[in-house]
Amino acid sequence: MPPNDRESSNDRGSLDADTLSTIDSVLRTRLAEDDIPGLSLAIADREGVRYARGYGSRDLATNEPATPETIYGIGSVSKSFASLATLQLVEAGDLSLDDSVTAHLDVDVPEEITLHHLLSHTSGFPSLAASEALLGRQMGTGEAGIPLGSREDVLAHIEGATDELVGEPGERWLYCNSGYTLVGEVIEAVTDRPYTDYVTEEILDPLGMDRSTFDGDRFEAFEDRMTPYFAPDDELEPHPLPIREHSAAAGGLLAPVTDLVRYCRLHLRGGELDGTRLVDESVLQRAYEPHAKTPAGPYGYGWRTRNVAGDTLIGHGGSIAVSTAYAGFSPDRDLAIALLANASPGYGLAELGKGVFAALTGPDPETLPFFRRRDRFDAFSGTYESYRGIKRAEVEPSGGTLRLRIGGPIDGEGEWQPLIPVDIDEGEFETLSAAGDRIPVEFVETDAGVECYVDRWRLHQV
Repeated sequence: MPPNDRESSNDRGSLDADTLSTIDSVLRTRLAEDDIPGLSLAIADREGVRYARGYGSRDLATNEPATPETIYGIGSVSKSFASLATLQLVEAGDLSLDDSVTAHLDVDVPEEITLHHLLSHTSGFPSLAASEALLGRQMGTGEAGIPLGSREDVLAHIEGATDELVGEPGERWLYCNSGYTLVGEVIEAVTDRPYTDYVTEEILDPLGMDRSTFDGDRFEAFEDRMTPYFAPDDELEPHPLPIREHSAAAGGLLAPVTDLVRYCRLHLRGGELDGTRLVDESVLQRAYEPHAKTPAGPYGYGWRTRNVAGDTLIGHGGSIAVSTAYAGFSPDRDLAIALLANASPGYGLAELGKGVFAALTGPDPETLPFFRRRDRFDAFSGTYESYRGIKRAEVEPSGGTLRLRIGGPIDGEGEWQPLIPVDIDEGEFETLSAAGDRIPVEFVETDAGVECYVDRWRLHQV
C-alpha cells in the first residue's frame, strides 16, 4: 500500500474507481510539473467524508508523506471563519452588519465604513500590504521597514492609509486583508475575548476541529504537520512558518483537510452539524450573497461563487507564500472539497479545486480553462532555434501567459517579452515591438514537432 494511503479513506464507498483515478491523475500531474512537495485532499457531502488522501511529501528531507491529517496554513480561507463569527454575533444581537467600524473601535477611519464593507472588501481601502510585509519578515525573505510589531502598529498602519481610500464605501471591490484585521478587532471588542479564543471556543471546538489552531507552538507539537517551502529562485527551500498573530482573522488558521471539510459540511447543512447549530441558516445565507462583482465571480463575506462548467461552487482560496489552500462546497451537488499544499505553485488552489469538482460532477477536468491553458503552455514551452541554429529562442510560462526571448550572435540571449494571448487553442499570441507595434507570434504543431513563427523567424522546437 503506498505511504500516502496510510490514512486515506473512501469509507462511504460512493466514489467510483474511474472518478478517483481522474482526480489522482490531475493532482499528481500538477505536483510533478508545478513544484508542489505535498498536497492533501478531502471530499465530503452532508453526511460525511467520501474520500481523503495525501499526495507527495509533507517534508522532503525525511520524505514523510502528506496525509489527510497533515496540518497546513490555510491563509485567506480563514476569512470565512471571521465571517461566520460576525454572523453569530449578528444573530445574537451584539452586532449589525450596518454598524460603523468606529462604533466599536477607537480607530481613525471614516465612520461610513461598516462591517458589511469590510467583510465584502468594499470599504474603499486597497490592499495595504501589511500581510505581505509581515510574511516576508517572518520568512526572512525581505524587509519592508514598516513598524508592525504590535496591535497598535497595525492599526496605525491602517489609519495612516485613509488617503489611499478609493471612492465611497460600497462603490468598488478591492481585496483588503487589513479590512478583516479590523473585523477581528471588532469581534474582540464586542466579546471581550481574543479573536482566536472566540473562534476556537465558538466554531472550532463545537465542530470537533481538534487539529485546527492559530497557535504556532501547538502546530509544532503535531507530528503530522507540513514543512513550509518557498521557491525564491525556482528552487524549493524550507522556510519558517509565518504566524499571523496580528492578522489572524485575515489568514491565520492552521488546519488539515479533514477539519476543513467538516467545516464545509456545516455550510452544506445550513449552519448545523451533528446536532450542533452554530448559526441560523437564514443568517448564514448572507455570507454567500453576491455583495460585490469580481473577475473570478461574485464575492460574499469570505466566500466567492464560481461557475464550473455550468455548476455553482462556493469557496475561497488562501496563501501564506509557503502554504496554499482551497475550501469549497456546492449545495446543489451536495459536495465539499478541501485542498492544502505546503508550497505556492504560483496560482490559487481554487483551480485544482475546480478540477476535482469537475471530475466529481461529470466534465473532464482537462476541458476547464486553467487545465487547457497549462497543457497548451507546456506544449509550447521549450528551446527553439532557426535554420542551422544561428538564432535561438526560449519560451516558458510566466504568470498567466508565456514569455519569449530570442537571441543570437549580436544580441546575446535577448530580452524576455510577454506573449499576449489571442487564441491559445490555435497557438496564436502577440508581442510588442520597441515602437509599440503588435507582432504576431504563432505556434504550429506538426508531425516533426512544434514550430514558432515570430516576425521574420521560423523557429523549430529542440
